[in-house]
Amino acid sequence: MFLSSFDILRRDRCGNHTLVAVAGDLETARLRLSQFASLTPGEYFVFDPRTYQIVAAMHHWGSARSSEGGS
Repeated sequence: MFLSSFDILRRDRCGNHTLVAVAGDLETARLRLSQFASLTPGEYFVFDPRTYQIVAAMHHWGSARSSEGGS
């Protein structure tokens, strides 16, 4: 059985990336993405290591917040 996972990373204002969590499915990854962004400003994204694609992203810098998601 192949287990899939999605990496949740944070990019700071200097462009550095930090792995903050791993989720077992995309729905959970998107939920966690929202939770992290609401707690700590930054740019967060979900990376699918199987396809090498960013599948969801959320930006939260202070009071302005936007999000975009992939399929």
